[in-house]
Amino acid sequence: MAAAKAKNMKLQVKHGSKVYEVRLQAEQGNVLTVQDLVKKIYEVTEIPPANQKILYKGKTLNKDLDVFLTDTGLTDNAKVMLLGKRPDPVDDKEMGKLHNIEQSVKKEEEKLSEITYELDGVHRGFLEDSLKRPALQKSRKRIAHSTEQYMKLLEALDGLNLDPSNSGGRAKRKSLVDRIHTLLDRCDGLAKGIDDMLARLAANIPL
Repeated sequence: MAAAKAKNMKLQVKHGSKVYEVRLQAEQGNVLTVQDLVKKIYEVTEIPPANQKILYKGKTLNKDLDVFLTDTGLTDNAKVMLLGKRPDPVDDKEMGKLHNIEQSVKKEEEKLSEITYELDGVHRGFLEDSLKRPALQKSRKRIAHSTEQYMKLLEALDGLNLDPSNSGGRAKRKSLVDRIHTLLDRCDGLAKGIDDMLARLAANIPL
């Protein structure tokens, strides 16, 4: 019986002074979960999932999105409280900047992967000896450029003005900052490896 009820449900969602009637219907063969409620609330209120806090009888429902709605104690016509707000236009603009920075990080990471592949080829002896030094010097410059780009991206992330309520955006920014620091460490390691290979070539020591 509980499973049957969980496939269709009508709820009252109170947000501030407004009350929204939310009708939920699971896709064929599925049972309603908290994720379905979160998505529906987003459709009705335009409040992003990351900004939502859904309360029922003092408990936060959207801590685990995979829980069946009936397992939370919700029944037809139950009333839940919604906390959170829509991103303002300024925040939307900042999120756009955040997305662009994320794409730039990915592009620079792809370049590092290419450099790593090329250096592996040099180390394995796939290049003639006369070509090794120019190839290594070129890779060294590319790594220096990537390092500079990552520093600029860190500055751009630091300059974003994300609303305190935008937990999703702020979490993504932190994740990107951590990722860039990891990639900077990788750049440093590659640069040291190149310097070591150049020194070995100068001393006529096999790589």
